[in-house]
Amino acid sequence: MNGSGQESEAEALGTRRKETKNQDVIRKLKKKLLPGVKYTLLLSMVVYLAMFIIGVLGVKRCPKDENIPLFLCMTGFVGVASKIVTYLRDRIIPYFKIKYMESALYTTEFVFFVLGTYWVFRAYKPSFNPADGSKYCQKTAFMFAFIYLAAYYGILVLIILLLLCTCCCMCMGLGILNKLVDDEVDTLEAQGSVETEAK
Repeated sequence: MNGSGQESEAEALGTRRKETKNQDVIRKLKKKLLPGVKYTLLLSMVVYLAMFIIGVLGVKRCPKDENIPLFLCMTGFVGVASKIVTYLRDRIIPYFKIKYMESALYTTEFVFFVLGTYWVFRAYKPSFNPADGSKYCQKTAFMFAFIYLAAYYGILVLIILLLLCTCCCMCMGLGILNKLVDDEVDTLEAQGSVETEAK
């Protein structure tokens, strides 16, 4: 009994050491990646803040589709709120359960993104001349929304293409590797049959 107790203590100690090493690696990675994450959050906050301000200034100035400034306002507001929550997450988690709040913010952001896509591309190409009445939309608000969505979809398509290229390269690499292994196995089998015939 004494021996098995020592073995289980040794296993527990080994497990704790592995967990400590893993935690150290995670801390080091966080330390290296944190500045990049902070700058990315800061940049996205600036974009979302600009989106909110442009949306507020465009309210009642887009008769072509009154929802475009609403899209800018809501996406900007929810975007800023979600980035603030993301930044403060590590500091707040011990005190509050914010996973549900984060999920709600990201879901709202996604819903307005889909609606904004519909509103903006349906209204394409409005008149930027206020004299045109119901065909008019403030140029800054419409172009900001259009460029934001176009850039987002462009990046999404680029990521999908890169993933497809990566998958194709991996499949081709596995095919080549399988061919090499099969050739090597055939060579070894041929050498083995020649050796058995020689005996």
